[in-house]
Amino acid sequence: MFTTGSKLLIGSSVFASVAAVVYGVTQNEALGIVGLVSAACALAFLAGVNVWAGDSNLSALDTAAIATSEASDDPPGASIWPMVFAVGAAAVLVGLVSQQSVFTIGLVILLAAGAQWAVQAWAESASTDSTTNAAVRGRLANPLEYPLLGAFAVGGIAYALSRIMLWLSKTNTIIAFVVLATIIACIAFIFAARPSLKRGAIGGVLTVGAVAIVAGGVAAGVDGQRYIHVYETIAADAALVCNSPEEFEVDEGASQTVSTKAGTYTISLTAAGTLEFDVPGPVDEGSDAISLRRSNPNNIVFRNDSGEARRLTLDFGPAPEDEASAAAKEGYGADESHGADESHGDKSDRNLTCTSLVEDGGAQLITVKFAEPSFAYADDAEAYRFYVPGTDAEIDVVVP
Repeated sequence: MFTTGSKLLIGSSVFASVAAVVYGVTQNEALGIVGLVSAACALAFLAGVNVWAGDSNLSALDTAAIATSEASDDPPGASIWPMVFAVGAAAVLVGLVSQQSVFTIGLVILLAAGAQWAVQAWAESASTDSTTNAAVRGRLANPLEYPLLGAFAVGGIAYALSRIMLWLSKTNTIIAFVVLATIIACIAFIFAARPSLKRGAIGGVLTVGAVAIVAGGVAAGVDGQRYIHVYETIAADAALVCNSPEEFEVDEGASQTVSTKAGTYTISLTAAGTLEFDVPGPVDEGSDAISLRRSNPNNIVFRNDSGEARRLTLDFGPAPEDEASAAAKEGYGADESHGADESHGDKSDRNLTCTSLVEDGGAQLITVKFAEPSFAYADDAEAYRFYVPGTDAEIDVVVP
């Protein structure tokens, strides 16, 4: 005997099948036929399941079945995890066509909600007692939930505070965090002085504070961080800085005094515009090249007595042909030499390092390290040398 639900589903599947045949004969259009046939198949499947289950109806005369059937079990508890799982699935789909970060967040939500949903469903099937089921779930899930939720909460608050710090100015950041630390200390003293306070009140205060910090971090992150000036460095644009006698931002505030150290080389720019050097130990008579160690750091003090601000530049030889050197060449242009000479060519091609701009009477330390000896360069144009941009002063470097 068919139940009412089974009759309804069987009739609907038959009607959809007849409609598919009639539509196909009269309209001869594939899309409508596919839709009606799909509906007929789905309804037929549901009808079969319902006939097998018999609508889960029990006879009113079967008193034993009323107490033992599945319908007599307590209904499953309310759960938010199916909705969270759906949100994660939607975020994954949106992330596939938008941003990688959205996809990653959606995937994390999907996995977390799916795990929680599965654990809750498993625990509810442990017994017919909801209290026992809750205890079973707690034994399985709590050892993982508490550490992960704690790490997530601490990480979220720390990230929110970092967004607030980057949004505020340096001065306001100091003021804001002094005030925040004072508030936290006062609340802690109140909790310590009033041990009779309810745990709910303490938890509420902490929750409100955490939500306020996270909300502030979100607002600051959306508004964007404050402007942070990017300071120049010599390594970032050595071809420009080291070939110029002009002052750059990297030269501002550079140290102009260096104490004497053992084993330190000294190179001085004289008032006559020549370079003189002094090395630890004896110097060969008549030598006009400074000898430096290979594969070890060489500490060199540059002293400027020329009467003008100057910098000391070390030419390591030709720079490797990469994108950076090609960009440097293009930036200088074919018709500008920027301190080029016949022996060493365009210095924008060179591998350079240099001191900051040293004022008259000042000194600065530069540390250099050579990977290859001088005889590795057969051409004089590729040899090591020190020179001072804006002058003709230079010294050859010999690396044994």
